[in-house]
Amino acid sequence: MIVRCFGLLALTLLTACGSRIYDQSKPGEFTGSLLVMWVEGGGGEPGDGKFVYVPDLDRQGRALTFRRGAQTDGREVHIETIEPRLMYTDGGSVPRLVQPVKGLNPWGYAPAYMVHDWLFAANRCVNAKDANTDEAKVDGVTFRESFEIMAEMLKTLETQNPVAGSDVQPSAITWAVSSGISKRLWEDDTCPDPRIREDHEKQIKARLGIGVAGQQKSVRIAGENVPPARVVQVIEF
Repeated sequence: MIVRCFGLLALTLLTACGSRIYDQSKPGEFTGSLLVMWVEGGGGEPGDGKFVYVPDLDRQGRALTFRRGAQTDGREVHIETIEPRLMYTDGGSVPRLVQPVKGLNPWGYAPAYMVHDWLFAANRCVNAKDANTDEAKVDGVTFRESFEIMAEMLKTLETQNPVAGSDVQPSAITWAVSSGISKRLWEDDTCPDPRIREDHEKQIKARLGIGVAGQQKSVRIAGENVPPARVVQVIEF
């Protein structure tokens, strides 16, 4: 009963706080292919386990890419095209407290969450002054811009590729990724080295047989003496 009451209260507050940003956002365009793989178990709680976004290519040779819509309200734009690279993902840095709410779970809006996670992963390495060429492309992006981009992506998904119904409005999700919890994650300067553990990379290759930078179409291979990772999400635009 307490959980249910919290859910109703949270829904009301989230929708109210995020509506302005979402309403002012303009849709962009998603292209390419999304592939998420499970490489390690967790404790059974929402968001547990190790998941990896793999920049696989679609039939037209395109990895997942988001191109922002035209911005006509005078806001400063530091990045226009975002192409996530190989990374661990938790589903958009959605605070665990609200993950059980349908629509705020890690995979409810997977394409938007992958791009959002990449912004955070790359920014951590920018903060640590250890960014590679791909990560350095987010240098200058502000925290506010990160959740404005999320609002744009949610609006894009609602128009370009309608998603399943949820218990919350996209404006509520916008609020969730603009919270103080998310801001602390944005300011983190923990840049992993290597970006992906060797054993997890081997699992991905065993399943897909690709260079992990996503330079060729996925093809299963044989002969790898490692347990293959499991595919948990595939979307093509």
